[in-house]
Amino acid sequence: DQDHESVIRAIYTGPQFLESVGSGSEVGIVLESTSFYAEQGGQIFDTGSLEGPFGSFQVGNVQIYGGFILHIGSFSGENGRLSVGEKVICKVDYDRRKLIAPNHTCTHMLNFALREVLGNHVDQKGSIVLPEKLRFDFSHGKPVDPDHLKKIESIVNEQIKAELDVFAKEATLAEAKRINGLRAVFGEVYPDPVRVVAIGQKVEDLLANPENDEWLSISAELCGGTHISNTREAKAFALLSEEGIAKGIRRITAVTTDSAFKAMELANSLEQEVNDASKIEGSLLEKTVASLKSRVDSASIPAAKKADIRAKISILQNRVRKAQKKIAEENIQKAVKITIEKAEVAASEGKAFCVSHVDVGLDVAAVREAVLKVIEQKGISAMVFSTDETTNKAVVCAGVPEKGDRNKHLEVSEWLTEALEPLKGRCGKGKGGLASGQGTDASQVNEAIELATAFALMKLR
Repeated sequence: DQDHESVIRAIYTGPQFLESVGSGSEVGIVLESTSFYAEQGGQIFDTGSLEGPFGSFQVGNVQIYGGFILHIGSFSGENGRLSVGEKVICKVDYDRRKLIAPNHTCTHMLNFALREVLGNHVDQKGSIVLPEKLRFDFSHGKPVDPDHLKKIESIVNEQIKAELDVFAKEATLAEAKRINGLRAVFGEVYPDPVRVVAIGQKVEDLLANPENDEWLSISAELCGGTHISNTREAKAFALLSEEGIAKGIRRITAVTTDSAFKAMELANSLEQEVNDASKIEGSLLEKTVASLKSRVDSASIPAAKKADIRAKISILQNRVRKAQKKIAEENIQKAVKITIEKAEVAASEGKAFCVSHVDVGLDVAAVREAVLKVIEQKGISAMVFSTDETTNKAVVCAGVPEKGDRNKHLEVSEWLTEALEPLKGRCGKGKGGLASGQGTDASQVNEAIELATAFALMKLR
């Protein structure tokens, strides 16, 4: 974590090299030596600044071009120029690198855990190591089930808890490749000599006895990236998601350090809410479960824990569905009973219609069933209203028997449109002698009933 002194050797604009550059222009600077990490092996570049008498050059990107490390950014000084040959102090943003390093070491531990749990067919197919998360692509033919994800996550966390030292040392490519269980990215071109990173075992020991079967139980990889010095610095590991990205290739996204703790805390808090929700009944349970499901689906929490919580939510959803079914059946019974009673009174008085007000909230199906039953059993026209106090809405259904001279003057859509006017509602399309509608001012339901009754009396006299 120290500043590094160097000298500017080249200033590159893309099309050409310059001897000096003024403020404002984005350029690439080549130094004699550097403490900045250039993007490679899946690890993102360092950021920071180059400081000198000229002021400050903000480094926003570091890439390798033609074997040279290019520090890309812009000179922020208002006056003066940046020139070839000037001395600079490399100031890497070490706070940012401190977030990247645990993520990189954890990709190595994840690679090891995947093989342990899924088998030796697992090959690394790419990775991205960022300050805020890590992403790891690997070969595997099917989704990884939650139990395996839990095991993978726990192997990484066990290695963090074990406080293993992380060792790195250069070796010839031939020597390194002899190490039993060494992991390398298939198809990647490695330099020679190459850097070996081993967790929990000195690289010298691996090179001294490369065929040792013990090396199969540790993580050893070819890698030029930045790492923590001991696994405890990663604090914790949370595997957030696992998905397919191409045929036979899966992708894991994970977080470490404080982000991992936050993910675990959020998971525990959501699980507690789901456990508490199991004590709730009725419509409040329905709303709670819907809200919890949406929050859990979008939450950044460990994938295995998410699967557990979703299973608990699924049990609650079944409870909600059973309760809804029971309420729906009760609503139908209630609406039919009241409306048939009304229809019997109307028929005994010689009326060819009945208008009923039932208490089933905005249950359109129950209201419709009541209308159908009156037509079927009593052969007269029917209109049924139901209201909901909390929303001040109303649902209405009307039906006219298709046969019989007494009903031919009553057109169902006209009748319903008339009744819906005080309710500030609109009528849906009528079909087969039936029409439904809803209103937004349930407080006027008595006026609507009077209008419906008067209209039917006028038409059916």
